[in-house]
Amino acid sequence: MTATAPHLADPQLTDVTADHADSFLEAVASGFQEQNFDEFNDVVRPMIVPGRFFGYTVDEQWVSTFGAGRRTMTVPGGTTIDAAAVTVVTVQPPFRRRGLLTAMMQRGLESYAAAGEPVAILWASEAGIYGRFGFGAATSRLVLSGARSRMRFLPSAPRAGSVGEVGRDDYLSAAARIWDVVRAQRPGELNRGRIWWDFRVYDAEHARRGAGAMRFVLHYDDAGTPDGFAAYRFKEDSDGFDPAGEVRIADIHASTPAAYSMLWQYLLDLDLSGRFRYANAPVDAPLRHLLADARALGTELTDNIYLRVIDVESALTARQYAAPIDTVIEVSDEQLPANSGRYRVRAEAFATPVVERADDAEPDLSLSILELGAVYLGGVALRDLAFAGRVTEHTPGALDAATTAFSWPVAPHCSDDF
Repeated sequence: MTATAPHLADPQLTDVTADHADSFLEAVASGFQEQNFDEFNDVVRPMIVPGRFFGYTVDEQWVSTFGAGRRTMTVPGGTTIDAAAVTVVTVQPPFRRRGLLTAMMQRGLESYAAAGEPVAILWASEAGIYGRFGFGAATSRLVLSGARSRMRFLPSAPRAGSVGEVGRDDYLSAAARIWDVVRAQRPGELNRGRIWWDFRVYDAEHARRGAGAMRFVLHYDDAGTPDGFAAYRFKEDSDGFDPAGEVRIADIHASTPAAYSMLWQYLLDLDLSGRFRYANAPVDAPLRHLLADARALGTELTDNIYLRVIDVESALTARQYAAPIDTVIEVSDEQLPANSGRYRVRAEAFATPVVERADDAEPDLSLSILELGAVYLGGVALRDLAFAGRVTEHTPGALDAATTAFSWPVAPHCSDDF
């Protein structure tokens, strides 16, 4: 609480220092209508990077918060780029509509540009907020669910090696190695240092939401080497006659088809379970193709991460393209006007592109920085955005050619909350 009446207050932009990290995290929890937990703060406090976390204060109390971690993200082609992972964005109700969010976002975007980070990404608690800052909905996710009794696997489902339960330390050691292989195969996935692994397996009582402790399993190939991992919680339940527990899957990743299949067969056949739920699967998750009854798998499509291109030339150069392309794209960007201009993108399929400013050339396509962010990872089609009136084609045929080139065989996805 501030001593000054909010309408009389003059909020001051303030950087987070080590001395004020706990009060900052308390304000974050308040902004998300959550309870503040010291044990959770112990996990996330190391993520606060000086100069990248800040907010507005009144009477030395935080009335807004903002921050961004430093991550690396896989892009189409398997290379990685630096990404500012924007997070903890809050403004207390009495201080809304006073320009605080706009000022914090502008400072953030300019600092990411100065740091040489080609893109920024975020999860949107309220999706309607971020489009005006150039963040496009770049990836989607599936919420998977179903009844255990209907999860019958086809005879052709790969079966090799074995799955076994392990302790937390053994899991983290093996999963970190597997993740480095897995994330290189899918655009949108992020690196996980030890801080982020600790965040992934955070398991205080309040984080369980009525379920049991987090449990960990590994898949071992025929030679006994781990090549897949999963983490889950079990929520006990009964229908009055039979067990009806829910398997709540937190993470499941595999570097081989057999590991993927065997992990799912393990999780969907746990004793005392009646159903399962996995809230963050990629849209091309192959689970349904392993099942005898594809309709038994419940799927709900929703948004995943939003992406904002910070440096157009660097971002377009970093990724590969799924088909030959030679197109001049005109981009408009209100927040970072240095991006506004025309860019010629030339590349053969699945090869390193050449991207250069071409402000004197006639554009083949025109779009804003928001649309560029939406299509950047290959999960949104340029043609769909054009049909919605958000991309303009100037040269006949350029839209279809660019749509194919910007697509990617593997659906982009981000498995990490941040």
